[in-house]
Amino acid sequence: MSSRPNLDPVFHRDPDHHYPVVDRAEGALLYDVDGKRYLDAAGGVFVINIGHSAPGVAEAMARQAGRVAFAHTAHFTSAAEQEFARRLLSLAPPEFNKAWICTSGSQANETAIKLSRSFHLLNGEGARSQVISRWNSYHGSTLGALSLTGHTLRREQFAPYLFPSPKIEPPYCYRCPFGKTYPSCRLACADDLDTEIRRVGPANVAAFIAEPVSGGPLGALVPPTDYLRRIREICDRHGILMILDEVVTGAGRTGRAFGFEHFDVIPDIVTLAKGIGGGFVPIGAVLVHDRVYQHFEASRAPFRHGETFAGHAVLAAAGSAVLEHLERERLILRAHEMGEILGRKLAALETLASVGDVRGLGMLWGVELVADKSSKRPFPRARKMAEAVAKAALADGLIVVAGTGCVDGANGDVITLAPPFIISNEEIDEIVAKLAAAISACTPPA
Repeated sequence: MSSRPNLDPVFHRDPDHHYPVVDRAEGALLYDVDGKRYLDAAGGVFVINIGHSAPGVAEAMARQAGRVAFAHTAHFTSAAEQEFARRLLSLAPPEFNKAWICTSGSQANETAIKLSRSFHLLNGEGARSQVISRWNSYHGSTLGALSLTGHTLRREQFAPYLFPSPKIEPPYCYRCPFGKTYPSCRLACADDLDTEIRRVGPANVAAFIAEPVSGGPLGALVPPTDYLRRIREICDRHGILMILDEVVTGAGRTGRAFGFEHFDVIPDIVTLAKGIGGGFVPIGAVLVHDRVYQHFEASRAPFRHGETFAGHAVLAAAGSAVLEHLERERLILRAHEMGEILGRKLAALETLASVGDVRGLGMLWGVELVADKSSKRPFPRARKMAEAVAKAALADGLIVVAGTGCVDGANGDVITLAPPFIISNEEIDEIVAKLAAAISACTPPA
């Protein structure tokens, strides 16, 4: 036990880490109280899209708080909640006409699994309770969302509290779990869902959940273009709902309003968070396709779910201001255009001995680190290579996300980048240069 006094009153996640005190932020930059400058290439953690301290959002929050801050949604809706829902739905395909507003991505995914259960109960299929997800995925930190999560290290301490959630392999072409190559593989990773549904029993499965482009543990993993269409076909074949977790990818992160737009597929339920509030507020949302909502409408059955701050007026006002800013400044298009530049420049890192793969879309990119390129052998987890690279980058004033467990839930290191959409060409050059320097400083030379 350390004898060193710790006078910080905050219970931080890592007692051995020194946390600088942030003082101010603007654009893609943050400054601590000592005046040190940090370039935020992580977007906080996939959150900051319109930039730090964007004009108009704080003002919208203040106006709403001055009028009414809180009225419980068991009794009221608000103009702010309705406007935010309308703005979210205007980004979605026309078959989405209902939005549930909550306070986080974890809550959004909890809502989605409860919604899928309620849907099947309304249809008289009470045995449908299982939600299938993917290995090495991340869907949130609450116990329900963590049950869906396939990242072994995040699950292991809390396994006794988690409900059973069957898992399938991810569409990881760089490390195909089936030992195949696309397209001759014929999407074995997608057909793994059909196999798992049949193993569990189709009458017992309520839904399948996945990110269209993976965020954390898998580091901006982009599936083959026809993967999600095959998943859609399998879900339809067995009468299960397709939930797409757009907590990371929604609100333009991949250069489209939603990640699923890249793959010509329409899900039944979409979960959102992070970028829809731009980092100004903790917020989440669930968008519901008409084919799901109509069963609640027809039966007049209530959805027996809620949280105290669902539909909170000030959060909704902030969300509307963020979405308005995204639209007015055409920042989703900018995420696409600047993302292509970022991807091209990051590709140069593949010349480094320890970079095995660079992948991504829009403003979401991953750089996978390997101990040996020819065999794709990962660094041992004991080396904590992703953490070491992220720490070296931070010391140089660059913020990135250290991802672990991309190979098997424990081993496998990836650095994930998610800069604000307003990032400049000069800042992209700084990101790539500082990341290259951090990787070179932490990993062995060729």
